[in-house]
Amino acid sequence: MIEDYKKHAVVWDWDGYDNTPEFDYWCNYAAQFGKKVLIPMCALGQSGAYIAQKGFDVTAFDITEEMIYEGQKRFGSVKNLSLIVADICDFDFDEKDFDFAFIATQDLHLLPDMESIKKAFVSVASHMKKGACLALELILPSQESYEYPTRTFHPRVPNYTDKKVWKDGRGKYDAATKRHFIEQVVYIEDDKGMESFHYSIILQYYEREKIIAALDHAGFIVKGEFSNRSREPWTPKSREWIIEAIRR
Repeated sequence: MIEDYKKHAVVWDWDGYDNTPEFDYWCNYAAQFGKKVLIPMCALGQSGAYIAQKGFDVTAFDITEEMIYEGQKRFGSVKNLSLIVADICDFDFDEKDFDFAFIATQDLHLLPDMESIKKAFVSVASHMKKGACLALELILPSQESYEYPTRTFHPRVPNYTDKKVWKDGRGKYDAATKRHFIEQVVYIEDDKGMESFHYSIILQYYEREKIIAALDHAGFIVKGEFSNRSREPWTPKSREWIIEAIRR
C-alpha cells in the first residue's frame, strides 16, 4: 500500500471514462426505495455527487482522509451531499433512516476478513430503516489460481489538460487463500517532468454462504441475487454476484 494518498487522490479519475450509465443505474435503483442514500467506501464520492444532483439526499464516506478531502474540493458545493471520513466497520452517524445503500464493484473485497465484513454489515444496518435496501456487487472466489503479467494501461479518454497519467499493473490470485494481489505503478507526466508511485492492494474474496450468513446476522434478508446489472438471475456458473438485501 502507499501511505500518502494525496497524489493518488488527485488522479483517481485518471481513466476519464464516462460513468454516467453506472451512476444512472444507482439512481434508478435507489429511487425504488426512497430519497436518502448511504454510500460506504465512496473514494472521491463521484457517484454520490451525481446522485445528489439528481435530487437525492446523499451521505458518502471513506476511510481514506485524502480521498474525502479531494472529493470535498471537487464536490463541496453540491447540495444534499455530505462527504465524511469514516470506517465502514465502525461508524456512527446521527441519521439512522437511510432508504438505500450500495457498495459498488469490488470495494467490499478490500476488507480483509469475515470479522470485518460482519462489523461492516452491522454498522450499515444500524443506519437503515426497516424495509431499506443494501445492494452489493461482489466477485465470488475461483477454485483455480491464476496470475497475469505486467501490462500498461492508458486512459480510455484523456481526462486532464495539464498532465498525462498511465499505469503499469500486474496481479495474481491464490485459490487457497482466496486473495487477489494487485500491484501498480502510477505515472504522472507534466511540464515539470515525470514522477511515479507504487500502489498495491489485496482483494479478499468470500464464499457466497458466508456473506449471506453475515447479512442475516446483521438483520438483512437477501431478496435477490443477480449475475449482472441487467438483473439476470445469478447461477453457480457466474463469478459476478449482485445481492439485494432488505433490512428486517
